[in-house]
Amino acid sequence: MNPAGEGTGATGSGGRRSRQGAGQFGALGLYLADPRLEESVLSVLDDVETELRASVASADPFVTEAARHLVEAGGKRFRPLLVALGAQFGDPTAPQVVPAAVVMELTHLATLYHDDVMDEAAVRRGAPSANSRWTNSVAILVGDYLFARAADIAADLGTEAVRLQARTFSRLVHGQIAETVGPRPGEDPVAHYLQVIAGKTGSLIATSARFGGMFGG
Repeated sequence: MNPAGEGTGATGSGGRRSRQGAGQFGALGLYLADPRLEESVLSVLDDVETELRASVASADPFVTEAARHLVEAGGKRFRPLLVALGAQFGDPTAPQVVPAAVVMELTHLATLYHDDVMDEAAVRRGAPSANSRWTNSVAILVGDYLFARAADIAADLGTEAVRLQARTFSRLVHGQIAETVGPRPGEDPVAHYLQVIAGKTGSLIATSARFGGMFGG
């Protein structure tokens, strides 16, 4: 895995799918130089997309529409990518890898619904934010619904997965609170900022990589 622009990029037997992958990874400023690795990672990400849409479906059509709003708006799927890459150290086709990636992305998506309410954002991923399309209350509740769906799927992965997801969410919330409150009197603002990003961003990224290794065996 290398920064975009270094080397020649992924070529060879991947064909159309490799070209699609180059575009997908290019959004992250990355490319996978090994076509077999790229094919394996893209296979996981393709399945994640399918499962994401299925996992947020509800008996209530409105809830389904609101929950799929950000799923269908796209995104880099950076956290599922890390799950897929971590699984390469074992068996990336293991049946728990895709659900683990879905848990991570659902948790991330849930935070975006809540973030947009807190930030009074009008746009997310090039589309109207859920709070601007509907209301703040709907956006908060849909975020809660996505957290619940992530926990439900994590339960099928076992006690350790539930514990890790819960602890990760706890760290994420602590990071968000720290950002909201701001540095305390006498606190180094740089140290405070690093604490914020370690909690609200780094925690979920770290658990994504860990899930990949765990569930890839």
